[in-house]
Amino acid sequence: MKNEHSRRTFIKSALVTGASPFFFNGCCTGSRANRKLNIAVVGYGRIAHTMDVPGVQAFTDRCVITSVCELDSKRAAYGKEVVERRYAKLGIRQPVKTYGDYHDMLRDPSVDAVMLCIPDHQHALVATDCLLADKHIFLQKPFAQTIQEGRVIANVAKLRNRVVQVGSWQRSRPQFRKVVQLVRNGRLGKIARVEVGIGLDASGGCRTPEPVPANLNYDAWLGPTDGAAPYNWTRVHNQDLAHIGDRPGWIQLAPYGWGMITNWGAHHLDIAAWGLGCDPSSVHGTCEWMDLSGDRLWNVHTAYDLHYDCGGADVHVANRFQCGVKFVGENGDWLFCGRGNVKVTPSDPEPVVRPGMLPPLGASKDSLLAPLSKVSDDVLSHGREKFLTVADHYENWLEAIALGDPVYTVTNAEGGHRSTAFCSLGRMCMELSRGKKEGTLGWCAKKETTGNAEADRMLTPFARGKYDLCRSLAAAKYDYAKMVKPFA
Repeated sequence: MKNEHSRRTFIKSALVTGASPFFFNGCCTGSRANRKLNIAVVGYGRIAHTMDVPGVQAFTDRCVITSVCELDSKRAAYGKEVVERRYAKLGIRQPVKTYGDYHDMLRDPSVDAVMLCIPDHQHALVATDCLLADKHIFLQKPFAQTIQEGRVIANVAKLRNRVVQVGSWQRSRPQFRKVVQLVRNGRLGKIARVEVGIGLDASGGCRTPEPVPANLNYDAWLGPTDGAAPYNWTRVHNQDLAHIGDRPGWIQLAPYGWGMITNWGAHHLDIAAWGLGCDPSSVHGTCEWMDLSGDRLWNVHTAYDLHYDCGGADVHVANRFQCGVKFVGENGDWLFCGRGNVKVTPSDPEPVVRPGMLPPLGASKDSLLAPLSKVSDDVLSHGREKFLTVADHYENWLEAIALGDPVYTVTNAEGGHRSTAFCSLGRMCMELSRGKKEGTLGWCAKKETTGNAEADRMLTPFARGKYDLCRSLAAAKYDYAKMVKPFA
């Protein structure tokens, strides 16, 4: 802990004095040492434009965005224009390259790290290829679309010793961190249950086929999923750049997204998993599905009611709960953390405001929020990350790269994988409950298997032709069968 503090103090003091802390700890040598990180961005849509790109551009003393890669050439050109214009307003002249194929971008040896702001079904293949090219990555949540895809990313990150930060940014916000720290240090005693609310999606989209725009590489956009799926802009994203900040259709359309259970579950279930510090052993419950009448396209779940057994605690996930996480102790006392009425991006669903709703940080009695007199357990999750003071989610990523420490990020690869697996199990249970009163699913976290043949088929990575994790791993001489399983 002393060495950890010393390294962090060095970085902070270097920033204050203007010295560059980016020695890369062996990641870069010679002329590449002691300079700003060169960052590439893959995907320039809502999250990149409104959140991730501005997030890293704020740290001009630490990094610079040098390239934008997009399957939609209009968005690539727009991303280049916006990034260069933002830098120009800061008095920085920074030309930005554009790419239509991320493989070409990865061949640029000057790229140190990559921000992945792409649809969920593309996460595993692109993230794995970036890690195999020895790039550090910032990977938007949810970590991966299937549990074995997530396992591959986490395993490759470990083998290549690369820094991963997952976009589950609530871990960097004070109210979430405070509640988790209090829970982990026994403020509520043994946790009896956790109530998690994650909001609802609405039906929509359009199934009518449309011509594929000339500026979009639609086959690559479909990637490892069914290549015969007909194009409609509501399957992909709005072609009008004035609406680049709008919520894209694929978020509520399987198999590209699984809906709120993984979308906001990757935020609130992540906090539940972080606070409990353990994996679920089972899940049971049910859900309702979107209305597909007429020409409607979007097909994920709507209302949901799930119960996870997590170390004896009942993690109850239901849309009737306020959006956020409430930890309830064995004596009935509770701590709550949420976003309040904050919207992260303009196209986020409107917060539901009801009389009696809890504030972003709440407790059954004020004394429960008092500072801890002694922190008996500052090791929070899987790996060896510490409960550091995190001022900014992006800065934490950049610091980790500077330190050369892959477990320094507050949402590192292993933690991101296991939290997303928590969400994915709920999605799988929902699928099993179709046409039934409810579904039930067991989970062995050590082996990452359900013991249910139908459910275990949902664990496997998506693959189609050249869009196949097996090919990427084989080219790097990794055994696919071993990489989709937890390391011993």
